[in-house]
Amino acid sequence: GPVSLDRVRRELPDRLRCEADNESYEHYAEKFRSLGGIVESWIDGPDKCSPSVQMRVNPLDQLELISTHDQRLGGASGQIFLGSTFPANQEYRRDLHDAGWRIGEVLRSKGVIGRFGIDFVSYRSAAGWRHVAIEINLRKGGTTLPFHMLQFLTSGRYDTETANYVTPMGTHRCYYATDTLLRPHYRRFIPEDLIDIVVARQLHFDDTRQQGIVFNLLGALSEFGKLGVVCIAETVADAQAMFGETVEILDREALLD
Repeated sequence: GPVSLDRVRRELPDRLRCEADNESYEHYAEKFRSLGGIVESWIDGPDKCSPSVQMRVNPLDQLELISTHDQRLGGASGQIFLGSTFPANQEYRRDLHDAGWRIGEVLRSKGVIGRFGIDFVSYRSAAGWRHVAIEINLRKGGTTLPFHMLQFLTSGRYDTETANYVTPMGTHRCYYATDTLLRPHYRRFIPEDLIDIVVARQLHFDDTRQQGIVFNLLGALSEFGKLGVVCIAETVADAQAMFGETVEILDREALLD
């Protein structure tokens, strides 16, 4: 039944879990009182996941569907963006297309121009997948860079009819991407080390096969041990396996005496 406001006030200090390590309930409550806040419904269900669709309104006022992704989230409550797989799950890619077109048309009619993304919380129901739109980002997002890298390296396109990314050779390509691969022991590397390691293991991106590893965001490598990785393969499963192998190799190399 309905929850009383008194009960919320009484239980919130004990139930609230702060995502940031240095945040406290007292500081949060102070900010909430001074700035106000938004109450949101917590969505839950079987096989819950966080897909997204990326759209664009071009200078000719035409709406374009760019891509779909499954977001990989982490943190204490699973709300921190860690990476993504492209394209989204085959079971609901077209659902995301339909939602993207509908939402995008509303935004276009209101004068929005440029790139934007729509995030969902999705779960299985008795009638199939249910998708709840939770956020519109009127900007480039965490999926923009890896998708542009894929396009640059393969000269392909996302086919909205088949919901697959297709290269000029007619083959499909997928990827796993993260911009937050963080290991303290990676601080012993410089960018050239990473290239040497993956080339020696033949994991680097091969233009002939149009598969392999590409690094990015290397400016934080030597100081923080942080980098970005895009793993391009024929299937999402292959791309994820490639990422796992890459991390295993980098860990082993970084910990060598």
